[in-house]
Amino acid sequence: FSDFDRMSEAQKRMQQYNGGFSQQKKKDWLIISVSILLFMFGVSAASVPLYKLFCSATGYGGTTQKHTKEDEEKLRVMTPVEWRPIKVTFTGTVNPNLDWSFEPVQDTVELVPGETCLAFFTAKNNSTEVLTGISTYNVTPFEAGLYFNKIQCFCFDEQTLHPGEELDMPVFFYIDPEFALDPDLINARCHNVSLHYTFFNTAEKSSRFDMAEIVANVSSMITGKDSGDVTFTIPSGENIVKVNDLVYKEVVRKGYEKEFVVPGCKVVCHVTGTFRDSGKVFWCTKGGNPFTYTAGVGCRVEGWEEGWLGMSEGEISKVVMSSRKGYGKIGNRSWNIPGNTDIAFEIEILAVR
Repeated sequence: FSDFDRMSEAQKRMQQYNGGFSQQKKKDWLIISVSILLFMFGVSAASVPLYKLFCSATGYGGTTQKHTKEDEEKLRVMTPVEWRPIKVTFTGTVNPNLDWSFEPVQDTVELVPGETCLAFFTAKNNSTEVLTGISTYNVTPFEAGLYFNKIQCFCFDEQTLHPGEELDMPVFFYIDPEFALDPDLINARCHNVSLHYTFFNTAEKSSRFDMAEIVANVSSMITGKDSGDVTFTIPSGENIVKVNDLVYKEVVRKGYEKEFVVPGCKVVCHVTGTFRDSGKVFWCTKGGNPFTYTAGVGCRVEGWEEGWLGMSEGEISKVVMSSRKGYGKIGNRSWNIPGNTDIAFEIEILAVR
């Protein structure tokens, strides 16, 4: 062999070696990626109760506190803070998969921190079969959840109703006196707290982890392509108002243009939440009590806050948003919203305060 032939032969062997090494490296990364995903899937059962424990300990996301036996002595010696009156508003909704009516017996109560209160909700089974429901709950503003203590509540257990059966369900609670000294609540001049429940059908099973979605995410990680990166299109028309590239508003009826939604104001409204593509309803307050919230306090998804601002009293508009301004790749398990799903909220502004 000549020197040139020996060099060519060496180059071929080096290329074969590098090619094999590259393929082996890809296999190693794939094994590592799949192992990590399987590990995450394996501990998912533990993550849910741990997350609930974290929320209960911190009040994160408006999660209320559950009164325990250790708190009984505190309750016995607790002194009401008479100079700090609070109005508690009650609201309730039902997931479309559960054919129930559910509403508070009283819309509001007035109390002070350190004072116990008993309130009632009424549920009725409108179907022809026995149905069992479980409720989720939260408090707004979220900061108040840390001080909202439930001594007894229907939400602690599943509730079963026979066809046509109607049931009054109590919630016995108090707001911790430390509520009056919280600097965030003082700065926000918080005198109104909302307790909201949503009932779900326990027979409806939904997994937080979709294997098809996991495989798609593994594929996107290996190929470098984002499986959820779908173009969000904004239609044209006289009644279409573009908020930004990922949110737009479809005006159904113009408002009185006197009182406008601005950060910090209290908004009373009816809301219907739907999937943008299918129109399937996942939340609706029509036919029940209106929904009340404080604008601009970050208590909803980003697109929700951006779409509301500037609406006026009496207006009906549909705020449509990309999943990137909604619930993102994770979705929302409580409302059975899959990841990467564009959503819309039709909003009727009843009052702006």
